[in-house]
Amino acid sequence: MPESEYSEPAQQSHTPLGWPIEMIELKPSGKAPKNYGGDVYRFGAALTLSVILPRRGWSLIKQTKNYAYLRPPSEQSTAPFRISIAVPTEGECVALAERSYACGKSWMGQLGEWPAWYFHERNRDMRRLWRNPATGEMESELLPSPPESSLHIGEWGVWEATVTGQDGHFAFGIFAPGTAPNANLLATSARLVEGAIKPVELTIYERNPQARRLCLAHYGARCQACDLIYEDKYGLIGAGLIHVHHVTPLSAIGEAYEVDPIRDLMPLCATCHHVVHRRDPPFTVAEIRSAIAEQTDRR
Repeated sequence: MPESEYSEPAQQSHTPLGWPIEMIELKPSGKAPKNYGGDVYRFGAALTLSVILPRRGWSLIKQTKNYAYLRPPSEQSTAPFRISIAVPTEGECVALAERSYACGKSWMGQLGEWPAWYFHERNRDMRRLWRNPATGEMESELLPSPPESSLHIGEWGVWEATVTGQDGHFAFGIFAPGTAPNANLLATSARLVEGAIKPVELTIYERNPQARRLCLAHYGARCQACDLIYEDKYGLIGAGLIHVHHVTPLSAIGEAYEVDPIRDLMPLCATCHHVVHRRDPPFTVAEIRSAIAEQTDRR
């Protein structure tokens, strides 16, 4: 992500002026393996909790790509756990996005105790690709969309806020394309580009590993259709194992594009990922969840 001259007082303090102190409840995803000790818990928001909890008397036992294993202080021995921390109001989040837009550049850093990312005027144009049934030739059509900007503060699984906008007009939250601004999570020093075509015996489409990491940082290594966590089922050999599904297949886009790790990608287990692609276009994750629920109700 390009460097920026953007500067905020919230970058210099853990309790920025005007940010209320909130009590936030933390729910661990489970206990740590027994070899870590019986009083160690596993949390999915590894990026944030591995930093803010040790400031509050917790012991960081181990941090992995997807999890942080932490021991609570003796006075907080049972879950759920609660911490007090400064969080920006909705109005302040919108104001932060507006000031970022005025700066005119993307940035990443820390606001208060939270990781934060701003992405400036992301190109949302898409290209529809199809085969002409009469000629057999591939044809395409550009589907233009206004560029969008977004600010994300916090981390999924602890606390987070997203602000999205177009042409400098922002609103709090995540919105569907065509109705209001959409949200992004971008934490990299380079644009996330996927789908560049490589000529080999078959045509394959490049995947960006950083986009996968950011997707899992947001959702965790949990199937968003059936809720399977491989580590819960297989132990340590399954830790961090998950497929990352492209909501719109790269082959349908047909060209390199800038990927949104939250909206364009979705963690799925191998089984659900296989079922999603039984249809072209693929089933949505919501449709798969509904199908699973219907089958459960019949039993």
